[in-house]
Amino acid sequence: MTAAPDTDADSGLPSTDEDAPPAGTGPSSGRHWAPSTPRSWGRIAAVAGAVLVLVLGVAVGIALAMHKTVTVVDDGAATQVGTMSGTVQGALDDAQLAVGEHDTVAPGLDAALEDGMQIVIQRGRLLTLTVDGQTRQVWTTAGTVEQALQQLGQDPAQYRLSADRSRPIPLAGLSVSADTLHTVTVTVDGSSQQVTGTSRTVGELLAEAGITLRADQRVSPAASEPITAGAAITITTLPTVTLAVGADPATSTPTDQTTVGGVLSAAGVTLGPDDTVTPAVETGVSNGLQVTVTRISYVDETVTETIEQPADQTVSDDSLAAGTTTVSQPGRAGVAEVSYRTTVTNGVAGAREETARTVVTAPRARIVTVGTKPAAPAPAAQAAPASQAPASSAPASQSAAPAPAPAATAPAPTGGWSVNWDAIARCESGNNWSINTGNGYYGGLQFDSGTWLSNGGGAYAPRADLATKDQQIAIAEKVYAARGLSPWACGYAAG
Repeated sequence: MTAAPDTDADSGLPSTDEDAPPAGTGPSSGRHWAPSTPRSWGRIAAVAGAVLVLVLGVAVGIALAMHKTVTVVDDGAATQVGTMSGTVQGALDDAQLAVGEHDTVAPGLDAALEDGMQIVIQRGRLLTLTVDGQTRQVWTTAGTVEQALQQLGQDPAQYRLSADRSRPIPLAGLSVSADTLHTVTVTVDGSSQQVTGTSRTVGELLAEAGITLRADQRVSPAASEPITAGAAITITTLPTVTLAVGADPATSTPTDQTTVGGVLSAAGVTLGPDDTVTPAVETGVSNGLQVTVTRISYVDETVTETIEQPADQTVSDDSLAAGTTTVSQPGRAGVAEVSYRTTVTNGVAGAREETARTVVTAPRARIVTVGTKPAAPAPAAQAAPASQAPASSAPASQSAAPAPAPAATAPAPTGGWSVNWDAIARCESGNNWSINTGNGYYGGLQFDSGTWLSNGGGAYAPRADLATKDQQIAIAEKVYAARGLSPWACGYAAG
């Protein structure tokens, strides 16, 4: 069992036997040993204390030298942070501030930390931005809508925004629509004005500005064209033209054509070879202009016409006995082919005009030769004997009663003809006693109406072709008795 060491009554430390030589010393070892004294222990303790104070001072100095106080501005909110860390990342860790992938930190996370430094954290926000109908999502550290647009290189003044420019963007994000503002010059019939709007086409911008196009107005560029900043839009009032085509009712319409020909083409009007246009097709268009198209066509026809027989001619012949007549040339009507043209104006036919005539058969007058040779004197007549003279049984003062006039409706005599009328009829009419060719001569013996009626033919019929053969011959006998055969071109056929 080992005995506990003795302790020093003054110091409480284990006592040592200062007089006991340490091992390995003594007379036999050849080493000299001198026993310690209480004063030497005091010196040791003083030195040790000084060393401890020095170490503690150095440690405190080092600690004081490493401690830093920094200001962390997190999305605009400032906080004082004390840290022993040497980097920005360490200081943020000590402050328990996490940094997301869309956040920014200045100075950077790896930057050396300095006492009094300011660390700025800008938190990322998701901005859903729709510009002129096109939507995209962007992360931004901007605090307001205006700042976000500026970060994206856009001038907020150029847009009409769905949110106020100064509206803060929350950490949860924000949706904003931005329509580009266009300022254009609109000129209406020479009067100009500035119009600003967000419409994307010319037509939409005019509607946004409260400008309505009339039916007689046109816009340039076209209403469907896209709007560009600084564009010039021109609205012009078209001239109104009245167009009358043929028999159709006239119509008045605005037109953007510059000539009459253009107006006709735009209206789908095709001119015929004989149509006329007033004014001419090259005439310029003006407001109130009246354009008239006259439709003209022609109807051509060729007909066969009868040429009237010339009047009868009489020729004297002194080789023929007086009172003798012969037809030296039968008469006849002529035949002609006649061409006519009818002008049709806007569907209404005009007067027919003769354009050509070709004589197929020439007309010919009937020539009657009349004998003028005096007749030989007749032998003298002998007086009858008195005994042969008829005795008058009536009183001298009594006159014979007149014979009654024949009735107008008496039937025509038959037989006992003076002339071979059948032969003449064969020559004149082919022995057709009811013929009516329309040439003014009627019946088998070809009476004209005047001769027929003046010789009593009206007692039978108004025209010869309506009378019987015997009735026609009865009238012929009267004519023959007065004029012989001269009225008939075919009188020679009687033999």
